[in-house]
Amino acid sequence: MLNVGKILACCKLSQFQVPLTRLSSQWTCTKLSDRSVLQVTGVEASTFLQGLMTNDINTLVEDERRSLYCMFLNTGGRILFDAIISKGVEPDQFLLDVDYKASKLAKKHLSLYKVRRKILIKIEENLAVHAVFKDDFKSDVPDLTTQSPVIGSTFCDGGSPAPGVEDTAPTLSKHCLTHPDPRLVNLGHRLLLDTSESASQFLPEYCHVSEPDDFLLHRCKLGVSEGTEDIPLGKCTPLEYNLDYLHGVSFHKGCYIGQELTARTHHTGIIRKRILPLKIRGDLVTGEEDLTVKNEAGKNVGKVKRIHAHVGLGLMRLKESFAAEKLTVNDTPVTVIKPIWWPNDKENDKNVKSTD
Repeated sequence: MLNVGKILACCKLSQFQVPLTRLSSQWTCTKLSDRSVLQVTGVEASTFLQGLMTNDINTLVEDERRSLYCMFLNTGGRILFDAIISKGVEPDQFLLDVDYKASKLAKKHLSLYKVRRKILIKIEENLAVHAVFKDDFKSDVPDLTTQSPVIGSTFCDGGSPAPGVEDTAPTLSKHCLTHPDPRLVNLGHRLLLDTSESASQFLPEYCHVSEPDDFLLHRCKLGVSEGTEDIPLGKCTPLEYNLDYLHGVSFHKGCYIGQELTARTHHTGIIRKRILPLKIRGDLVTGEEDLTVKNEAGKNVGKVKRIHAHVGLGLMRLKESFAAEKLTVNDTPVTVIKPIWWPNDKENDKNVKSTD
């Protein structure tokens, strides 16, 4: 069982905190109230998770990485939930940072495959997740290339970490459970703190505490989906949600639940729809149903999955979206953007817009 009280006593600086160079611009810390921590502990925990998750947990076990992004799929290869996985304080212990609304589902899903393994699976009620990030941070265009010149083609890096994620973080004033967000350097780091603790006691003076919506806005601008609000349960395929671009899947690790569809899609090389950031050019009323994005001819080219403060996320048909002269949602103009962190097309398409 995870004993949060032991963290300050037993964790080593080299394991849980990497002091790094202070940067001139300000860092922001947000408590992510929509995230929960699921604990998986036991001598067979790593092999158990390996057969269920899209990424290769051995890189975490062997300390090659400090955190992993992955998804857990159903037998048909559709997404059940996404997670950021890091090591806990105890031996053979892993902490899964998951959507709060999906935490019970995640526990049930893992327990279904536990069988007779001596593994403890529980929701860690006394841990809270915080994100530490720089909202003005812009990464360089990655030196990565897709498999095909067609925009949105698959990208295979074997689950390697996103470039630079280990190199940039604020220096914390006290020890705590912390790790880089493995998806993008722009997403910063995560802190796992006791629910009674304030993040401000761990942060340097140049890092301020903000509202949860600040990280949501940051995520939408980047074009990164997360949790059940963005990813409908059991309906979406992982590569449509940029799992390969976010370093969350290994195509070399061996079998796992839902692998067949993911591997087959990867080997075709082409993904026709992907999550993209949207800019909303006006007021847009939202409801329970997905809003449809249409081109100038009135043809459906995508669906809005999230809207926040005139930015959003859309699951868009790539060819049609970038070829359109005009895109609207309920007659409100929208702009679709190709994120700068996407891998370069094998032969760069100069007609595609990208972020500055």
